[in-house]
Amino acid sequence: MMISCGNPFLKVYRDHRTKTISSIESIKKVHKMSNSLSVLIIGAGVAGISAACKLLEHGITNVTILEAKDRIGGRVHSVEFDGSYVDLGGQWVHGEDGNIVYDLVKDFDLLGTSLNTYEDNTYYLSDGSVVDKNLSDKIFEIGYNVLYDEEDATKYPGPYGDYFIKRYNEKIVEEFKSDKEILKLAKYFEHWFHKFYTCLDPAKTWFDISTHGALSVFKQCDGNQQLNWKKRGFKTILDVLMKKFPDESKCLPVEEKIFLKKEVNKIIWDDTTEASPTVRCFDGTSYKADHILITTSVGVLKKLHKSLFEPRLPAYKVNSIEHISLGVVNKILLKFPTKWWPDDTLGFSLLWNETDSLNLVNEVPAIGPIDENRCWLEDVFGFYVIDSHPRVLLGWVVGKMASEVEYMSDEDIIASCMFVLRKFLGKLYDIPDADGVLRSKWGTDPHFCGSYVYVSMDQEKHNASAKDLSEPLVSKKWNTPTLLFAGEATSAQHYSTVNGAIETGFREAERIINLYKN
Repeated sequence: MMISCGNPFLKVYRDHRTKTISSIESIKKVHKMSNSLSVLIIGAGVAGISAACKLLEHGITNVTILEAKDRIGGRVHSVEFDGSYVDLGGQWVHGEDGNIVYDLVKDFDLLGTSLNTYEDNTYYLSDGSVVDKNLSDKIFEIGYNVLYDEEDATKYPGPYGDYFIKRYNEKIVEEFKSDKEILKLAKYFEHWFHKFYTCLDPAKTWFDISTHGALSVFKQCDGNQQLNWKKRGFKTILDVLMKKFPDESKCLPVEEKIFLKKEVNKIIWDDTTEASPTVRCFDGTSYKADHILITTSVGVLKKLHKSLFEPRLPAYKVNSIEHISLGVVNKILLKFPTKWWPDDTLGFSLLWNETDSLNLVNEVPAIGPIDENRCWLEDVFGFYVIDSHPRVLLGWVVGKMASEVEYMSDEDIIASCMFVLRKFLGKLYDIPDADGVLRSKWGTDPHFCGSYVYVSMDQEKHNASAKDLSEPLVSKKWNTPTLLFAGEATSAQHYSTVNGAIETGFREAERIINLYKN
């Protein structure tokens, strides 16, 4: 349950521990006299860096950030690729109104409008033909309207896949009656929409997604949903947060507070044997602080919470960690020696017919993972142009096998993707071999264990919530919110986004700041 920042100690916690104003006032006096208030942040992703920036801006300078990886940014990961930056993680600024990312950068001419909105697609069939654009636009519009009809969706509790299939097919039949060829084509589109939607909400299947959660919990920021970074990469937001941009002379000393390759193996947040909350690392170092802010992926917490925290977390917190769903979506970025597609092409959306789908496992040169005799390549629903590089196509990998694909070699990935591109497009284009590839591996990376969260049927069943995950824990010994939580999974309405992650970092920093105000 969220605490009011303006009055943080008027809340009664779930375990009914009531904190007295007198004990808090004594803590304030000690820290004001000694100037020793210390905050330890675990994770140097955007949530952790946002929190550190906010604390430093308010004069709380005894801040330490421990980062397990050898870089900062977390799931914001911009990588140089043949002279231009591409994003393996967060890529676009989604919306303007109420979007903290947009608010932070809107005056600096850093954002542009993406060429590709994924709404004006041309669809290609696995037999090498192109779907008539007028027809595909009609079918897409029907599916798109079902995807985003929040009012209608609230009438259908249960799995999102059940809702979509029912409403989509009703509308398809209403539009096209009994035209067998169009109805068969519409079924191929239904499969495409399944893949497209599990890119937005990264479940293994849309039957795992809660209809209520998909359209009622998440709140989209109004405005342009795909603002790009003009070849700079989303990493630019880190420089803006730290005030390295636009005037480096005003830079906050955040980076000097960060210790890389610091994997934490124990967080002691309530223990009579310790003088203050303590964090220990695998390299033998330990750190003490008044407040510990956890900003790691919820996937890391799922894996480690039983051994990481001392004492163990309360039941409601464990419930939120174990049942908030974190899925996997991956990117495959293919670089070509020449741009072989026309200038007005935004990408290639792929529709498999049933025969080609069944034969794929026997035809593909580098087989990779298979599920129920289906090849992973079926779940690459298209290859699309990106704004930052004229010779790169972006393929999205979704579904049950998205993590398993991460174990494939680059050579096998390229061979498999070239097979698919030539199967669908070889009659139309002379496609050269890709000469470079970049891939994300969010599922198997032990420091993330997934891409971003979504609201699942399992989460709904167990009543797990971002509110429970974000609630700070008060130690018995130190009588103060000792353990705090931030990160995109703790955002009630903007989960799965960079702006949501930043909001939570600011939220927890302000919680600490408000504890020590006069």
